[in-house]
Amino acid sequence: MKINHIIIFSLIFAMVPANYVFAHKVIIFAWVEDGYIHTESSFGSKRKAKNCTITVVDEKGVVIHKGQTDQEGNYSFKIPGKIDSDLVLKLDAGTGHQAKWRLSKADLIKVPTAKNIKVAMKKKEDLEKGPSVFQIIGGIVIIFLLAFGAKFLKRGKTHK
Repeated sequence: MKINHIIIFSLIFAMVPANYVFAHKVIIFAWVEDGYIHTESSFGSKRKAKNCTITVVDEKGVVIHKGQTDQEGNYSFKIPGKIDSDLVLKLDAGTGHQAKWRLSKADLIKVPTAKNIKVAMKKKEDLEKGPSVFQIIGGIVIIFLLAFGAKFLKRGKTHK
């Protein structure tokens, strides 16, 4: 009987992709303009990530800069001097909500063009999209499967 329980739970958890588990996601979007790194952070496109910590590290994990988003979820800072690697901007929005954005070394020194800005904005829009109907239905199905699995396990314990 224990093997059946293990198999049922394994199947249920195998069907739960990580992106369905989170109620909402946090995103950070960053770009370089006029010698500054600008960021926008939010929970999807609706709620701004206010007063959240942004930590900037190089490829070796050395902290280069640290700051905090404003009431609109924005933060800007001057590009630190003598950067010789890509930078990773890490957003900590509390209670396990974290996001990252990588700026390449080339991004830090090149002059933005209209095409580059358009591509970057498309990336941002893709990040801000809400869940699809399929994802919502999938989440509901997973909840029912978990409830069914719990009921099945409870029923098995009462018959012993």
